[in-house]
Amino acid sequence: MKSKYTFLAFLAVIATPVISSAAQTCRPADIAESTPASRFVINSDGTVADSSTGLIWKRCSEGLSGVKCEDGTVSTYNWKEAKKAAESSKFAGRQDWRLPTIKELDTIVEYQCSMPAVNQTVFPATPASNFWSSSFYSGYSNGGWNVNFNDGVRDSCSMNYSLYVRLVRSGK
Repeated sequence: MKSKYTFLAFLAVIATPVISSAAQTCRPADIAESTPASRFVINSDGTVADSSTGLIWKRCSEGLSGVKCEDGTVSTYNWKEAKKAAESSKFAGRQDWRLPTIKELDTIVEYQCSMPAVNQTVFPATPASNFWSSSFYSGYSNGGWNVNFNDGVRDSCSMNYSLYVRLVRSGK
């Protein structure tokens, strides 16, 4: 029985999001910017328009607000809670918010940087951790895809895990 409890303790540890306290690291000489700030329009209503994809992003992670996402506490959700939060959001007077697909979430990864792997001018205060997508992981009946903004890598996990959320909507 001891090994069963050890395994459950291990699952609890890997299901807990990790927020890095280290400073963002960027290497301009090694890798070209994948999400230059010039590609985005930061709107006064707390949204960001992506001229490359046509998507409109909520600038702050769920739970945060303010010009630089400095107010509030970032929230985590299991996959069903994340979908519900997106569907019920009325942020910036819009009702068409949703979780991004894994491909859409990939479009805001800044591969030049890590901890977090995101353009912090465009998406400030983003935790260097995993964010849900709406995409199912076909290799696991209760699995969903996510992006780890520590390093920008795709990952899959149980939909019961609590991860961060950034909302998106179609711009057109």
